Amino acid sequence: MLPIVRLGYVLCITGLCVVSLQAGTAAGHQQPGVLSVEAGRTEFEDRCAACHQFEGRVREAPPLAGSAWVTGSESRLIRIVLHGVRGEMEVAGRTYNREMPGFGPVLSDEEIAAVLTFVRKRFGGLTTPIRPPTVTAIRAAHEGRASYWTVDELLDIP
Repeated sequence: MLPIVRLGYVLCITGLCVVSLQAGTAAGHQQPGVLSVEAGRTEFEDRCAACHQFEGRVREAPPLAGSAWVTGSESRLIRIVLHGVRGEMEVAGRTYNREMPGFGPVLSDEEIAAVLTFVRKRFGGLTTPIRPPTVTAIRAAHEGRASYWTVDELLDIP
């Protein structure tokens, strides 16, 4: 059995070894510091699916599938993942009053960009990736923030 490395693995078939990087794109090229959608899927499964489920629809947490929160402003979505959100939130005609923790202290900007790119693609059909520099800028703009966002605060942000 070959060891699996976070960034890739080696596949040997009939003596021919091919290095396959999970961070690569279909063309085989990836921007430095940018993780793949597959890495975003892994983060989602590890950190988000417990509440949102892999299908993105649950009764207790707001659904991700078809949600304007997912397909809307990427800066709002980044803020939610960085710092969390609490309070009443209406999604798909239903009001939720849950708390989502922030993952800013445990996820890098690249990991946040990857998971949100995955979420927006899987649950909103969007293919434009969220870039790590965007996450970095929003993190820096709210460097001292220690509290969750409220829905009203988020809605006031374009």
